[in-house]
Amino acid sequence: MASPLVSDVAHSGLTVADLDDALELWCAGLGFTLERTFTLDADVTAATTGVQEAVIRAATVTLGPHRIELLQYDPPRTPESAGSPAMLGTVHIALTVADIDRALELCAAYGWRPVGAPHRMTEGARAGTRIIYLEGVLGGFLELIAPPQLR
Repeated sequence: MASPLVSDVAHSGLTVADLDDALELWCAGLGFTLERTFTLDADVTAATTGVQEAVIRAATVTLGPHRIELLQYDPPRTPESAGSPAMLGTVHIALTVADIDRALELCAAYGWRPVGAPHRMTEGARAGTRIIYLEGVLGGFLELIAPPQLR
């Protein structure tokens, strides 16, 4: 049964050391198709993920209905920064939601805390979309993605 709040698993994300090497593995090696590449500046990175003073080079690759987002943080984070979505090897699950504020309230009731405030993308393929990362009380990260409502 479909949820009225969550409509889709948008993607799974993986933080990698080198985006170019990761793309070689996922596309040439594993047979995924490159969907798009993009860069998030330090302000968008901080607003979305809570990671300060970092730029993200990223790519989305697909295989059938599955979408993987590969993220390279610059500068990279060291093991001392455990608990950060920028830590190499960190995985997150992104959910497409109809109401980001309602989803935040629901997740908070289960111990998930936002790492910042929802950020509205102002340009590119996701212009108008609100995005926020949440950290679980026992670790792990969720990303909530609320596309602009069609009016």
